[in-house]
Amino acid sequence: MSKKVTKINSGYYFNCFAMKTIIGLLKNKVIKENNVHLEYYKPKHKSFLVIGNHTEAADPGYLMAALNKYIRFIASDHTLRLSLGWVYKNIGGVIVKYRDKPSDVLMNDIKAHLQAGVPVGLFAEGAMSLNGQTGYFSPNTGKLIKESGCALITYKFVGGYLRSPRWANKSRKGPIVGHFVGEYSPEELSKMTVEEINELIRRDIRVNVYEEQKKNPLSYEGENLAECVERILYMCPKCGQVGTIHSKGDDLKCDCGAVYTMKSDGFFHGDDVVYDNVYDWDMWQRKQWKEKLLSAAEGELIFSEGGQIVRRVNVDTDEVISENATLSLYKDRFEIAMEDKTIVMPVNKVKQSSLASKETLFLVDDRMFLDIRSHTPRASTKYVAAWRYLNGKEYY
Repeated sequence: MSKKVTKINSGYYFNCFAMKTIIGLLKNKVIKENNVHLEYYKPKHKSFLVIGNHTEAADPGYLMAALNKYIRFIASDHTLRLSLGWVYKNIGGVIVKYRDKPSDVLMNDIKAHLQAGVPVGLFAEGAMSLNGQTGYFSPNTGKLIKESGCALITYKFVGGYLRSPRWANKSRKGPIVGHFVGEYSPEELSKMTVEEINELIRRDIRVNVYEEQKKNPLSYEGENLAECVERILYMCPKCGQVGTIHSKGDDLKCDCGAVYTMKSDGFFHGDDVVYDNVYDWDMWQRKQWKEKLLSAAEGELIFSEGGQIVRRVNVDTDEVISENATLSLYKDRFEIAMEDKTIVMPVNKVKQSSLASKETLFLVDDRMFLDIRSHTPRASTKYVAAWRYLNGKEYY
């Protein structure tokens, strides 16, 4: 047995025993009492890659309960810096996705686990849904499955987004339903192209929660239903302005006077409503934002906001370098103005712009890795989209 396989298997059997014990103890009490309805399935293959859509933080636990298997999931290095990061890395046995390393490193790590007989869990989108629909995933997913020669299981969740929206501070009360979709053998997958495998995954795990709500309306009761939705919705459909909408309680209000009220069905209600759900609103604003960005003059200031907390990310720690910075987006650059200096990051030199957690913005270039948060709710997605659009890429 190679050293790599020995390392992969280190703690695996303990994790299997511990997880099955925990699942057995919690399955009836926690899952049933929390209105979670899982379709249980016994995998036919010892080792497999299970892929699901990602709607809330407990999805990995639900998947392990549904399959009655200990599964090693992919987790970003950002997760390891959270308060439970040590547990995830040392006890949970996650496979770490490092943002500053090539994707091939992660791909090879996943394949090594599968070939060592360890089931691996992957949420194809890489993060919880932003707007209620299953998002874009890398076409390398099909390549990974093809090259690993493993079995594939697909599983999807409905309701998690409305119960625990990624943008919200508080969850609601309402059902989550898990559906087993399919198990595909290595022999079946070997006859398919990479794109055919990717299309199979898209078909199996796609969910638009608002389409589901229109077919089968369910209630997700809670307090402050609209609070912090400006973490995803940044442009008002009534006036077209950016950064002028603010939430309080069940209402989302714009400086232009428009009011959008969210109710327990997850939809917006009121006389000012143009788009009655987060997904349709988000799709509209992405198009408008792209047009605004591309039509701006060279070097033009497009948007700016203060109250930003800036951290420089090192190997294992974050170093706060400003508690009250101003983040500005120009046609050609990002500027972070702090108390004693201004960091300038040309758009075409930024290697990565991404969102983590609810609103943390990552900006990475050859010099530094910045973690930018805010004292008040704001949409990091507008900066991520801007980086992609201004570099000639699509934003999925």
